[in-house]
Amino acid sequence: MWRWIRHWIDWLRNDRLPLSRMRRGGSVSSIRYETIGGAREDLPVPWTADCVIVEVLLHLPPPARRKSEFTLLFPHSDVIPADAIRPEARSRHRVCFRFPTPLSSVEGEVLWKRQPVARVTVPLLTEDEFLGGLTLMMPAVAICYRAETVPVRSFVPDPDVGLLASGLLQSAYALAPLAHLRLSVSFRDERTGKVREVPIPLTADQRTGTSAIVLAACPRRPRRPGAWTVAWRAGGREIAVRRAEAIAGRRFEDSVRMIDARFVVAEKGGLMRVLRQIPAAANLDRIGPCFFVSSSDAGTAGRCPLSVFATPSGEGEGIHLVTETVLVTDAPTAFAPGLHAIADLARTGGFELRLQKRILGTISLSPVPPATLTAEGGFKPPPNFSWTVTAEEELLDRLGRLGNPNG
Repeated sequence: MWRWIRHWIDWLRNDRLPLSRMRRGGSVSSIRYETIGGAREDLPVPWTADCVIVEVLLHLPPPARRKSEFTLLFPHSDVIPADAIRPEARSRHRVCFRFPTPLSSVEGEVLWKRQPVARVTVPLLTEDEFLGGLTLMMPAVAICYRAETVPVRSFVPDPDVGLLASGLLQSAYALAPLAHLRLSVSFRDERTGKVREVPIPLTADQRTGTSAIVLAACPRRPRRPGAWTVAWRAGGREIAVRRAEAIAGRRFEDSVRMIDARFVVAEKGGLMRVLRQIPAAANLDRIGPCFFVSSSDAGTAGRCPLSVFATPSGEGEGIHLVTETVLVTDAPTAFAPGLHAIADLARTGGFELRLQKRILGTISLSPVPPATLTAEGGFKPPPNFSWTVTAEEELLDRLGRLGNPNG
């Protein structure tokens, strides 16, 4: 009889009381995973993880602190023994399990002597789910010339102009799995059919985040007219495509226009200003033109040799001052080739902008002549004056104020 009572007391002390204490105190589980570069705690666990670590915090009385008595069981899987038990504050202990990454999200139980004490859910991120939530915002094809980079839809091919692809990569999850999926950009020359693929590596900071700016340069500079297709890929999937066309230089030059002009003036005190009309020459030291040019074709960019000529006050040929190669886009591009001393412009009537042999526009150093009425009601002929964009705008402004009592 005594042997049966002692057996019952041992069963109660070693099997039932520890179990009731563990359940009474509750449990807290944490999940992390290991991959190249260390352990991470962000969930869900990616399919590329090396292993999963589950830690369950329990109130363990002394009889229930043996590692061999704890196991983790998932449906249709082998029993996973505890890897370690680490003490925490008071009677709380952390029971740790380490196992290979499962193929899908799983739910299991932590067992003590084959009796459940806590439930554990391991969410898994699959490759299809990751790629389904991966997008490339604002993909763009751009050309790079020296320190200038311009997004384009068409451009003039040039040995000094490189082709770039950029975009903002966004995902609902951390971008770390891209290290296994090969993120790349392919540049396809439609004229020859050749494809050049450029891998895009991500930094450690980019891998931990959910967004990153990616940039790739085409290893070959376009030299002839033709279409280019740029595609961003991840894991063999195409996530964005853009096209850009290399056009002939003559076609681009025909689209270039001068849209406005200003004067850049330097006063004797050193102050520099940009003005429509030239102020009194008494305070000026140097002066120069500032032309604004652009292409009439949307999304187009290319280099142009712009020349500035000084036009004489009377008749005669213009004097060549400077020629510079400028990157022109469909937005206003300022071209200010330099300043000249007031004394050197005594016989100069204005400045003329040319592209090759075509005159794009002029800007006059002479003030706009006033209209003078004669006694017979006619107009007195004004002196010779080169009509400019500035004079046109002033005329339209004055015509718009006719009949306005506040004008």
